[in-house]
Amino acid sequence: MKPKEYQAMHSKELIYIQQTKSIDNPGEKPHESELCVKLSDMSNTKVHKESHYEEKLFKCAICVAVFRHKQTLIVHTRTHTGEGLFECGFCKAKFGRKSILENHERIHTGEKPFECEFCKTKFRSKSYLRVHKRTHTGEKPFKCEFCKSRFTDRSAFKKHIKIHTGERPFECHFCKYRFKDRSSLKKHIRIHTGEKPFECDICGLKFSEHSNLSKHTKTHTEEKPYECELCDAKLRYQNSLTKHMKTHTSPVQREKKFECIFCNIKFSTKYGLTTHLRIHTGEKPYECNICRFKFSEQSSLKRHLRSHTGEKPFECEFCNAKFSVTSNLKIHK
Repeated sequence: MKPKEYQAMHSKELIYIQQTKSIDNPGEKPHESELCVKLSDMSNTKVHKESHYEEKLFKCAICVAVFRHKQTLIVHTRTHTGEGLFECGFCKAKFGRKSILENHERIHTGEKPFECEFCKTKFRSKSYLRVHKRTHTGEKPFKCEFCKSRFTDRSAFKKHIKIHTGERPFECHFCKYRFKDRSSLKKHIRIHTGEKPFECDICGLKFSEHSNLSKHTKTHTEEKPYECELCDAKLRYQNSLTKHMKTHTSPVQREKKFECIFCNIKFSTKYGLTTHLRIHTGEKPYECNICRFKFSEQSSLKRHLRSHTGEKPFECEFCNAKFSVTSNLKIHK
């Protein structure tokens, strides 16, 4: 399968043959699930039935994909033939349905038209909103039959099932490494192709993952959404907040004589204080000599430079795939 074909895969309707059971029992009641009649803790029969794998399958003749509906298979087949595809005006990715393209393009535009009635958080698709609302209602309709764990959305449920089955049905045709889900394969393939479909509209820097673009954008906007509850320090990233919290809870009892004049946090080393102060001052003394982008820490500059040099010092022990940062290696594994 060619790399570009992965751009158009739509996994919403995708299920796997290995996990499918076929049951035919015409004597069941109209609203009973084919696989389970225990509806006492399920709020909706339709949602409940989604937690099981359907019996009617339509298999793609070209790849391993299997679908519940014939129309979905027809749309999927276009990703192989190239017929009637809808192309993204931003990154040229192609999709079998216009509605899928519209959802995708919102990644680039930032449009989020679907608002949660409980907390006013906005989402770019109805499906994301539907899953999010379950965090308020507590609904977890997808139940693992192995360990009884419950999940709010089908994708998390499917990933979890593979922990028990060990199944990795998606294979990289470059290095033959196998993945549990299609999205992980798509991200991995960009390591081989060098594709970076997500571009910063401020400085033009491109990224292979949307999450990395989101992190990068905050360096332009100065947005710092993660706030420490103990000292009101604000940080750009979740992992930065996690590291910061250790300054409050660290079991190492060292004298902290270096105090921040802004938020009164104390540090055991002058370097720790100096680095922390840049959170407040916005100082970025480390500049990239290629694109002139600036950073508050030397380690951040070092990681950034790899986007120019192509250096990938972190190698996977299983398939020899290489990565520029350790976090991507961990995701890959």
